[in-house]
Amino acid sequence: MKKQFLYIVAVFVGLNVSAQKWTANLPSVKSSSPPTFFEYQEAFNSYWEPYKVKNGYYTNNQGVIKKAYGWKQFKRWEHYWETRVNALSGEFPSADLNAIYSLENLDNAFKSSGELWSSKGPFSSDGGYAGIGRINVIAYHPTNANMFWVGTASGGLWVTSDGGQNWTVLNDNMQALGVSDIVIPSDYETSKTIYLATGDRDAYDTRSIGLLKSTDAGATWQSHELDFTTNQGAIINRVLIDPSNNTTLIVAGNFGVLKSYKSKLKSGQEITAWAQISSNVFIDMEYKPGDFNTLYGATKQGGIFVSRDGGSTWVQNHNQGYRAELAVSAAQPDWVYAVIANADDGLHGVYKSIDAGLTFTKVFDGALSGKNLLGWDNGTDEGGQGWYDLAIAASPSNASTLFVGGINTWKSTDGGLTFTMVNHWYGGYGSPEAHADKHYLGYQPVTGMLFEANDGGIYKTSDNITWTDLSNGIVNSQIYKLGISKTVPGETIAGLQDNGTKLLYLGADWYDVKGGDGTECIIDYTNANVQYGAYVNGQVSKTTTRWSSTTDISAKIPGGADGAWVTPYLLNPIDPLKIYIGYKEIWKSVNQGGTFTQISNFQGNYLRSLAIAPSDTAVLYAATYTKIDKTTNSGQTWTNITGNLPVGSNSLTSIAVKHNDPNTVWVTFSGYAGNGVYQSIDGGTSWTNISTGLPQIPCNTLVQNKQNTAQLELYAGTDIGVYLKLGSNPWTFFSTGLPNVNVSELEIYYHPTTPTESLLKAATYGRGLWETKVYSAGTQTGIHTIEKIGASIFPNPSNGQFTLSFQENESEGVDIEINSLSGKTIYKNHFKQNQITIDLGKIANGVYVLRIKKGGDWLGQKIVIQE
Repeated sequence: MKKQFLYIVAVFVGLNVSAQKWTANLPSVKSSSPPTFFEYQEAFNSYWEPYKVKNGYYTNNQGVIKKAYGWKQFKRWEHYWETRVNALSGEFPSADLNAIYSLENLDNAFKSSGELWSSKGPFSSDGGYAGIGRINVIAYHPTNANMFWVGTASGGLWVTSDGGQNWTVLNDNMQALGVSDIVIPSDYETSKTIYLATGDRDAYDTRSIGLLKSTDAGATWQSHELDFTTNQGAIINRVLIDPSNNTTLIVAGNFGVLKSYKSKLKSGQEITAWAQISSNVFIDMEYKPGDFNTLYGATKQGGIFVSRDGGSTWVQNHNQGYRAELAVSAAQPDWVYAVIANADDGLHGVYKSIDAGLTFTKVFDGALSGKNLLGWDNGTDEGGQGWYDLAIAASPSNASTLFVGGINTWKSTDGGLTFTMVNHWYGGYGSPEAHADKHYLGYQPVTGMLFEANDGGIYKTSDNITWTDLSNGIVNSQIYKLGISKTVPGETIAGLQDNGTKLLYLGADWYDVKGGDGTECIIDYTNANVQYGAYVNGQVSKTTTRWSSTTDISAKIPGGADGAWVTPYLLNPIDPLKIYIGYKEIWKSVNQGGTFTQISNFQGNYLRSLAIAPSDTAVLYAATYTKIDKTTNSGQTWTNITGNLPVGSNSLTSIAVKHNDPNTVWVTFSGYAGNGVYQSIDGGTSWTNISTGLPQIPCNTLVQNKQNTAQLELYAGTDIGVYLKLGSNPWTFFSTGLPNVNVSELEIYYHPTTPTESLLKAATYGRGLWETKVYSAGTQTGIHTIEKIGASIFPNPSNGQFTLSFQENESEGVDIEINSLSGKTIYKNHFKQNQITIDLGKIANGVYVLRIKKGGDWLGQKIVIQE
């Protein structure tokens, strides 16, 4: 059921930023004309322009360096959206990315789509300052202390059944991998029911497709009659379930508040229907313990509303500050706590009601000196990130025990009158270390243990002194860029959003090598001890000792680092001592970053892409989002070769040059206009659209397999996976086993002796690093499905019963298994005959993966089950 009465806009308002001062510069919002991306940019930039902010900091009138509150989060958001909006109007996309993915995934089930992709992590980290990835919410099994679930920003729903020692993802091929809330009913042990609020409420890294329901512990998912398309821009903030009636739910989002009820169709079929019980946009909701009719709602404008009749009527009993989060305790059912941010996203105050929300009293004043619980330090600094990270929890056994989370976590034992820091983002001020930016605090019902979800992962504490990181095994890193070693198989470096730069050392274990937001990273192709990693805006570090020591080479450039959020830089493919960094101009070093010389004079915008011709290193290409230039003499002169490229309505996102021809070049485009990839065979004099086969979705990266000398072989990374182009054939979906996730960069590890063993590696923004064998190399035929061994399936699609046949008797035997797209194995067998009939019994309709192991190799083929 599409909620046609909802007015939802896919814009930054959905990011809960209304508490930020710069939003006052936005034009008045009219229902027929919401703000555009450009209007958000203008509002933000005009507010901060007088402060002369650089890399998120500015110097105030007293000469003190201050942090620009909300700068980093806005810049992350800006980096993601600026290539995906209409380049002329700034309007947000109207395309439904979910529907496009569904069609591509179904169509791919009937094609030979390559071997399965495999996840390479990061699977672990040292915790604390450098985590794995953002977790939004935690939910618990009602009786089993070892089983709980976490919802990530753009990496899916994960479950553990052994207390966090091992984790399993439940929805890799769902149309949205972000999770805002999870509800586990009290009868889970028998019903196996999970409710999942899709999307990402705090940073909008993924959009909601609605509220989903599983009745088989997450193996399959169905709509719960509350559906959205991605172009509606819906955000679900909170889901409540009536503990005395597991069929009654309340959903709060940027569309208001909805309550479920049962309705019968004319046919007599009973369905779930929804009634709107409030138009208020609540960022958080709670109910009075023991009384589901008493509801509390908090807004991003400091409003606290109360309903005593199950949501039929609402009364506002507080209206101060900005974003508010709520907490209740079964130990004192009439108590309600609220933590509220101020206009600078620091702490406005902690409030308490002892009369079920009728009145609220400020028990802790964030405006007083040393009382800012939402700051970066020990309460003495100003501001914070209250619009983005804010959490509160009250103990279910002692209502006077209260925790508040912002950047750090604080504890009160006297009902909010005083607080003590209990963890700090880098372990400062004598506090234990836990990753920054708290999105959830809550108590496990069975053990009473406190859990925390933050930008780095999931933590728990039993004594509020020591914190245990349980994130290992969850793979939800949001990777911007990757680099691979040419000399050490498997060694890979990756730059992660908010979780630093990580190195897959010797292809075995991941190590944290650089903090902050990691972006572009490179491993010297002649010496794996020499590596490069970058922070946002182009701060580039070099190591010659595999990160036991580093040098800031960007500091050698006049003016220091001053590039785009993700600044491009690269090594010369013939001489690794030569380095090129693209800010607004290109800076070249011939001594591994010891000194730099400017080799361009574009006088334009920030560069976003660089490429150098492997066969003639005097040829370089450089591009902003709207213009591409070329030099054939190492930068002495440059020529604008933008020509007929569609930069007026699309953003140019990457450049690749053919390995043996400096004049054959490809560029990728974001946007939804069908301009994914363009090719030039004359050095940019003319361009041809070669996007046939690609859906009209953003294309982010492209790589050529240079070992295939028989035909051209290209791979493109898009917002829904990877595509392959062979010769003049159309692009085809190449994502068997790859989650439905944004692919931000592709690279190929070339096997030195066996081209068929070369690996395509994909950096994803939400599910970490993945790899698969290239589709074809050299004389390889390109068949990686079961057809390679003469096997066939009939029928396909089927109702769950089908025949698997081989052209020859399998005297040595083969292993077969069938997995759901979430990775769950539903069938296994070993047989030696040349034909077998498989009956999967009662199985949900959908796409599954059949795998056959023969001669040590696994081959994959998708099958479709439909009644």
